[in-house]
Amino acid sequence: MFNFLSKKFVKDYKNYTDQKVRLNLISLSGLVGIIINFILFAMKISIGLITSSSAVLGDAFNNLSDALTSLITLVGAKVSNRPADKGHPWGHGRGEYIASFVVGIFIMYVGIKLLTNSLTSFVEGNIPKLSLISIVILIVSIFFKLYIYFLNESLEKKLDSKLNFAVKVDARNDIISTILIIIVVSIQKYINFNLDSIIGIFLALVIFMPGLELFVETVDTLLGKKLDPDLEKEISAIILEGDFVVGFHNLQIHEYGKGKLVGSCDLEVPENLTVGIMHESISRIEDRLRNEVGIDITCHMDPTYTLVFNKENIKKIEKLGHSNEYGYKDFNSKH
Repeated sequence: MFNFLSKKFVKDYKNYTDQKVRLNLISLSGLVGIIINFILFAMKISIGLITSSSAVLGDAFNNLSDALTSLITLVGAKVSNRPADKGHPWGHGRGEYIASFVVGIFIMYVGIKLLTNSLTSFVEGNIPKLSLISIVILIVSIFFKLYIYFLNESLEKKLDSKLNFAVKVDARNDIISTILIIIVVSIQKYINFNLDSIIGIFLALVIFMPGLELFVETVDTLLGKKLDPDLEKEISAIILEGDFVVGFHNLQIHEYGKGKLVGSCDLEVPENLTVGIMHESISRIEDRLRNEVGIDITCHMDPTYTLVFNKENIKKIEKLGHSNEYGYKDFNSKH
């Protein structure tokens, strides 16, 4: 179904590396999630109210939070997809992270709410009962959630999206909680203690922890986490392969949304080469970083050593498209 919708509403929908396509697919998955979760919420809230089951009610409100999660996913992707403007020269890509931050809070809230409801139910001794039709509806909801889970797992891998990760986790929580609810109400009549509330407490922890994980990870990104070591090695290799660059320092990378990395660094270059020659060398390094790593890095020249104009270095200069018009041989003879 999602492939059909993608083909119909997202141009070039298989081009996952295109940021616009990526965000449109995330938005579409959010819309699908809203519709499915709202249907499930309506079904489960009816069952929960009729049976006075804290676990079912908690599961229903978890579906409502999932619908809100999908709504935030939709809005977050839409905001992130907005082009750069005067007030936001690097675009709105961080909208995706802000949306993930809010989703993490929602998930934690649902976990805490379910915990308090389950504790209250345990103290009051409310024992739930489910009719056969209620169990059938819950089983049907599992299949809906399996669809959402596998859809968002696939999108998370293809799009590297924390929003799809959050929706996937929510779907997994629903699958686990619904299965446990069916088991609980099936065996509750054979035991004397309130197993429903105990399972509700367990589910609260299962729901809360992924929300906390998403919250912490998103805050970490928004605050500016350390550059990935593998990415740093790749950047370092490209810079040091540049002509006449013997080192670099003060590397700074800023993330303005998924796939939007911008940075700067100081390159250690010769003091006795003209600006024109070094500009050409550094421009090639910046082009490689942009094309091979996908990062716009502005490189600053920091003269730190004197270059010897031997045959090898003169050959490099000529490869950069410069000749003796810059006077490097004459300059070398004076030093």
